[in-house]
Amino acid sequence: MKESGPVLVTGARSGIGRAVVEILAGGGHLVYATARTESALKDLERILNVQPVRLDVTKPADVKRAAEVVRRRGKGLYGLVNNAGAGGWWLVAELSVDGMMEILDVNLLGPHRLTRAMLPFLVESKGRIVNVSSINGLSAEGSLSPYCISKHALETYSETLANCLRPYGVHVSVVEPGTYRSPLMRATLARTKKWERTETSVVLKRGTQKLLAWADSAVEKATREPRPKAIPEAIVDALLSKNPRFRYCPCAMKSEFVWALRGPITRTVQANQGGGKYALTRKEMHELLDKVWDKEERKSR
Repeated sequence: MKESGPVLVTGARSGIGRAVVEILAGGGHLVYATARTESALKDLERILNVQPVRLDVTKPADVKRAAEVVRRRGKGLYGLVNNAGAGGWWLVAELSVDGMMEILDVNLLGPHRLTRAMLPFLVESKGRIVNVSSINGLSAEGSLSPYCISKHALETYSETLANCLRPYGVHVSVVEPGTYRSPLMRATLARTKKWERTETSVVLKRGTQKLLAWADSAVEKATREPRPKAIPEAIVDALLSKNPRFRYCPCAMKSEFVWALRGPITRTVQANQGGGKYALTRKEMHELLDKVWDKEERKSR
């Protein structure tokens, strides 16, 4: 990556996005750091090599305006980090379509809006796109169901996007963080409290009440989690490395990493069980794993 290659980072107000901005700007890169509030934009403006950009990823007019900022600056764009995210705890079976769209609009359609808008710059520079997903995009758990659904969708989006843009020299990576200390947890709790007022739980009322009772303790527990140093490091590696990986899965604990891997492994076994006469034996499954393992190892060298 060129020393001065500009990068646009969404959700740069705090947390992971802010850390990525500081690392890149400190290394001499021009960074378009996006945020939604005036106070956040003024704070970002104090950082050398940073141009703050007002952006709500759910608003097409904002996205169009951000692309115009990049065009007017005249330096092109090498990297796009789709980091802005939204969470909410609710039982998916009773979540309204509007509630589901709140999450999908940010976590899936937001990256798509930015990718489309910035695509001319990225193709010209043969640049890089980094989509920030989650281990919840690999495995799923009930309380975070709308968030898990959106991140599973972002995983597939990233895979198909990588295949689409590879012939044009644009590399796509997806970063799947585990549980770290993050401002997203309090925002997730705030949305859950809002849903408590606006969503109607009838059939699953007992489960909803249990979830709501658990939510406050989950946020308090998150304040004791490690700081997410490994996540911005993974994002920067995906941007700067000579041979970036497609997937990065920074976790604070091995048990959490194993939980994340269990999701795709379970789906593979279940798919094989439904394969009928084409189902692989255990030996054939191990041989297939070895082939995929060797292929991916060669790609990462």
